[in-house]
Amino acid sequence: PAAAVPRRRPARSEMGRDMILVPILLLRLLATAPAPARAEGVAAAAEEVKIEVLHLPESCSPKSKKGDLLNAHYDGFLASDGSKFYCSRTQNEGHPKWFVLGVGQVIKGLDIAMMNMCPGEKRKVIIPPSLAYGQQGYAQGKIPPNATLIFEIELYAVNKGPRSVEAFNQIDKDSDRKLSELEISQYLKEEFARDGKKRHPSAHDEILADIFKKNDHDGDGFISAKEYNVYQHDEL
Repeated sequence: PAAAVPRRRPARSEMGRDMILVPILLLRLLATAPAPARAEGVAAAAEEVKIEVLHLPESCSPKSKKGDLLNAHYDGFLASDGSKFYCSRTQNEGHPKWFVLGVGQVIKGLDIAMMNMCPGEKRKVIIPPSLAYGQQGYAQGKIPPNATLIFEIELYAVNKGPRSVEAFNQIDKDSDRKLSELEISQYLKEEFARDGKKRHPSAHDEILADIFKKNDHDGDGFISAKEYNVYQHDEL
């Protein structure tokens, strides 16, 4: 379902194929503003997400928090009859999903359910309609109105998210609290060299232009800390 999985930009020509190979760190600059979470029907405050921990590894660090970049597999079921409406393992060649936690890239119930979760942990969660698809349901995803959802989740990785201080400082080589075209260009070259994937020669310039189009809001040729939009739990 559209709100239950991280959303992708539509691929276009060569850049579309190259974007599939872009390292995860680069997604930090390409991330767009999150879509609003769907939470209709009964007031969210009146219902809660029920969480059952199925497996907890001995080492539980780091624990997930808002703004972190998570990698996970999850299956979705209708609580009414147990039928499966979603399986991440059947999409994207079976690769786990990457998404930013707590910013509306998944339904609100999943944002809540995956807080304070550690790599290797497995959970079974029950999400009420108000924190899922509400009174409208989601016909395309075969989710009826007022449906309670069950997800079985396995979390693989918890990384600093798209707008972390660490990510900003890694690119900001001269520590002037803004990212220049040269700094981001160099960052792209280093990331591409690190993962060793073959790309079309135009990929670098196209991705660089896309980054500035999405982030340089005042058009001054730099991406400031404010434009980079570091999440509130971090401080520059």
